Order: sequence, then C-alpha cells, then structure tokens
Amino acid sequence: MITSARSGLHSVNTSDLATLVKQSVDIIDVIGQAVPLRRSGNRHIGLCPFHKEKTPSFHVDSSNQLYHCFGCGVGGDVLSFVMKYQNVPFMDAVKYLADRYHIALPETGAGGSGTGGALQVSGKEREELYAVLQMGGDFFYGQLKHAVSGRGAREYLLKRGISEEIVEVERLGYAPPEWDTLTTHLRRAGISMELGVKAGLLAISSKDARRFFDRFRNRLIFPIRDDRGRIVAFGGRSLSHVSRGEPKYLNSPETAVYQKGRMLYQMARARESCREVRQVVLVEGYMDLLAFHVHGFYRVAATLGTALTVQQIRILGRMADEVILAYDGDEAGEKAMLRALPLFLQEEVPVSGVLFPDGMDPDDFLGREGLEGFERLVHKRRDLGILALERALDAWDGSSAGKSVVMSRLQPIFDAVKQPLLRSEYLRIVSDRLSLSEKVIERQLAYGQRGMPRHPSGGFAPVSPCLEETPCLEERIVRLMVKYPELIEEVRDCRAVECFREAHLKRLAEALISCFDGSWDSSVAPTLYDRLPDTETRGLYTRFLMESAEIHQAGVHMEDWLEALQERQKKLECFHLREALRQAEQSGDMDRVKCLLAKIQELGITRKRVGTASEKTQGDSCR
Repeated sequence: MITSARSGLHSVNTSDLATLVKQSVDIIDVIGQAVPLRRSGNRHIGLCPFHKEKTPSFHVDSSNQLYHCFGCGVGGDVLSFVMKYQNVPFMDAVKYLADRYHIALPETGAGGSGTGGALQVSGKEREELYAVLQMGGDFFYGQLKHAVSGRGAREYLLKRGISEEIVEVERLGYAPPEWDTLTTHLRRAGISMELGVKAGLLAISSKDARRFFDRFRNRLIFPIRDDRGRIVAFGGRSLSHVSRGEPKYLNSPETAVYQKGRMLYQMARARESCREVRQVVLVEGYMDLLAFHVHGFYRVAATLGTALTVQQIRILGRMADEVILAYDGDEAGEKAMLRALPLFLQEEVPVSGVLFPDGMDPDDFLGREGLEGFERLVHKRRDLGILALERALDAWDGSSAGKSVVMSRLQPIFDAVKQPLLRSEYLRIVSDRLSLSEKVIERQLAYGQRGMPRHPSGGFAPVSPCLEETPCLEERIVRLMVKYPELIEEVRDCRAVECFREAHLKRLAEALISCFDGSWDSSVAPTLYDRLPDTETRGLYTRFLMESAEIHQAGVHMEDWLEALQERQKKLECFHLREALRQAEQSGDMDRVKCLLAKIQELGITRKRVGTASEKTQGDSCR
C-alpha cells in the first residue's frame, strides 16, 4: 500500500519530479510487477488490469515509456499507471516509485505533512479523521444557518428551490470567503493543522510550509458520507460572481477515509430507496441530485467529480437491477454516457439513458416539468447500447469503405458485451442498417480483435473522445503525424491545423508541431506526452502511437488528405459567404453583395444558382 508523500515535496515543481522519476524507472519493470507481460515484436502485451478481457489488448512500449489498452482506451506513462492502478494521487505515485527504486527526491522546506492521499493509517488516526471531518461539517452548517456571511448562500439555495428541510437533513453548509476561518476554528479547538490537512480541510501554503489555509472558501458545501453515514469528504460549489481562475466545483482530495472512485454521493440513501424498486438514477452533479430530493425522489446517486469507474458501477449493480443515466442534455452529456457504456457491458449491469430536451440538465428539467415530466422521460428511456449503435450508424456515409469505419467504432462495444441475447440484438440492428449478414459482421469483429484495423479512421473508444464522422479527416492526418513524424513539417507549412474542428485532435496536432524541430527520436514521445493538456488527448496520442497498422505511401495519403481538408474549409467558407450574401440581398446592400460575390469567386468553388439577378451575373460560381 502506498504511504504518505514525503514532507516538503509540495514546493518542488511537479513536472521536475515527474521527469526525475520517469527517467529513473523502466515502465516494463513497473507494469510487469502488476501485469504478466510477454514480448511481441518491440512491444510487451498482456491482459488489461483496468477491464475484464480474455484476449490481450494492453500494450507497453519500452522505447517510448508509454502504455495503451486498445480494449478500454486507457493509456499513459508510468506515473499515470501507478495512479490509476493503485487509485492514488500524483504525489503518492511519485513517492511510491521513489521509495521502490531508491530515487533521491529533492526536498525543500521543513513543514508539511504529506499529500493526504490514499494512506495506510492506524485505527486511532482514522477515528481522528472522522472526528475532525464531522467538526468541519458542523462548522460549515453553522456558517450557513446562522452567520451573516452565509446570507448569500441561503438566498442561492432558496433561488434554486432547495427547501429548509433538505438543508437540515443533508446538513448542507457554507465556507466563508476568508482564508483562515476554519483554520482558526480548528486551532482554537485544539486540532493540529497537520490533521486538518490529512482530512482534506486545510492546505499548506506553497510559499511558507508553516502556513495553513482553508481549502474551501466562499462555497456552498455538500457533505459526502460513506455507507455508514460518516462524513468522509466535502464538495464545494463556488458562489463567487467574478471568476478568479478557481473551478466551479471543488472536491476534497483523496484521503485515508475517502477514495472518490470507490464512492458515490448519497449512495447509502439511494441503496435504501432501491429496496422496493431496484432501479437507480445516476447524475453528475450535487445540485442535480438534490433537485430530485426536492421532489421526494431518492433513488438517485451522483459521481464525485470524476469519470465513472468500474468500482462505482459495481456499487450500482449491487443496489439495483438497472441504472438510468440522467446526464446533461447537451452533446458533452451524451458523450459522457456513451463513454461509460463498455464498463457497464463488461460488468453486465443493465444501463439506459434519458435524453433531456433543449440541452437542459436534470435540475432545470425538474424545475420546469416536475417529477411527472421526468417519469415520462424514464418511460421513453433508451437502452444505452442501442443508442451508441445508432449514433455510430447515423454517421455512415453510405459507402462500402464507410462500413469499415462504422465497424471500427462499434468494435469496443461488441468486445465488451457478454450476454448472448444482447449481442444478438446488437448484431441484428447493425445488420439491418448496413445491409450485411450477421455472419459477415461477426467475421469483421473477429478480424478487429486480432489487431487494430488497417483503415486509417478511428473507432469508438470509451476513454478516448468519440470522434464523429465530420472530423474523421482530421483524425487521419493526426494519425499520420504521430506514425510518420517526418510529415509534420508538411502539415505545419500549410497551416492545416487552423482548419481542425475537433478540439482534442487540434491540441494533439499543435503539440506535435511544437515538438518538431526537424528531427524526431524516441526521446521526444515522453516530452510530447507531458505537454498534452488533458487525459483524452493523451489517450489519443498513446492510441495512435501504438497502433500496429502501417500505412503504405503515407506521404501520398497525407498530400491527398491535406488537400481534402483545404477543400472542406473552402466549402465551409463558401457556405458562410452564401448566407451573408442572402442577408445582404434581403437588406438591399448592393455594395456588400458585390464584395461577397467577389470573395466567393476567389474561392474557386462552383456555386449553386439561387435565382437572383445579381448572382446570375456571376454564373454558377459556388456549389
């Protein structure tokens, strides 16, 4: 079990620590102690430790010091592996590897008490943590109920429809805006500042390790309880009117009594309510959940600021026979639901989703339509697997090559599904839509399991972002940039990245260009990985890097795809120009009409006639 990180490490630059550790350890040795690996060419492969599988899809690349699973989409470096496998924060992963491989870490400052991560502590210290957390909860509650500074929080709750009864039952609280209100309260009560840090209530100043301050400030506080009703952590929603670079929601760090990936908000109450109706609703936010409580509905739980984990799905599977995902009704909410699907399939937990109209979130919808409206949505809920199939099938362009693209997107779903009845239903749907026999589909899926598809377009991955058909061209270009770095210069010189629409692909392409200085070797990959800003972009990079498929005449393909990208951009510009032209004609602005027609002609794209005299002078110049 990992122990607390060394005192004083907080004031050391984390990127420097990461570099020092990664340069000192071999990823094959670290992962090989947790996963049986066998050599396959210049890679090592094994069964993924993060999802159930029978055929190895977990690849480790010793030259680049990175790993990727083609089954569940997870990928990263040696530190991300330790963090995910041991369920610990960054600093504890650093300390674990440093201790195991005798790496001398730089230390600055004399104070501090460690990270407060997933620590191994005595029973006495655990009880002390519960006690100080309860004290913190009482303090926040008192500030909300009685303090003058809590008036804004009280008005906010009233505006959001949260009743006094819910405030009492849930013991909601308020953290004052000052830096040391709770710190002073704990100090006066005789609580050590180190214990406050370990409980996640306080933090240590980066400038002076002897100074402590409140972690939560000017926030509405939601106590998080374990299955025995004990407070183990807090979530805080910012009440600031002016953004100061802080997140809207701030959650306690992981501690000896709190591992966010193994708990759910309100899971004890949801479990009790599921005894009669074994069906549970899962939402993403604290306020969304309390909106259900306002309406007397308690079969609802929420994630704790992270993506859904296998452990959380197992908790849900034990409390109910069906999980209904009620995420926000926008594109991001639907993508979050679809990313969770393979995990539900692997754990054989039935899952469906409700689709809120007009991009609404559960709180907004319940406020407008009430519980009856939600029950109507539940009655129309969609099986999440079928919804994922339809979204992938809707992207089919009608071509034979497009069928291969669709099947690559569906591969992880079929790889995860275990129940024969469900698999048969999925096969029937795909067969009907693609006009393929079920036997052919099964053969294609079996082919896909032997290795990544040769087709350069990507698939539907549960952890990597779901790439739609529109940015498929961008994905092909970025894949070539990763596999054949000598082509990066060509992409840079034609400024193609400016035309990218998919954010993760654009960020990856920009990072590739920034790292390219005319040469490229294996030492560049870890540096590039560290520059990537988020988990999804890093997952894309490890996936593209470790795909085994080779692309013949890569340079020719790149030239064709860059030309197609530029043509797509021209058509998009033409569309906007045509719309502007239509508006100019309606308003009678003939000077603007002439200017827009000239710009359309410059694009060199044949244009459809729209029947106006002014356009006829130019002919069919845009299509």
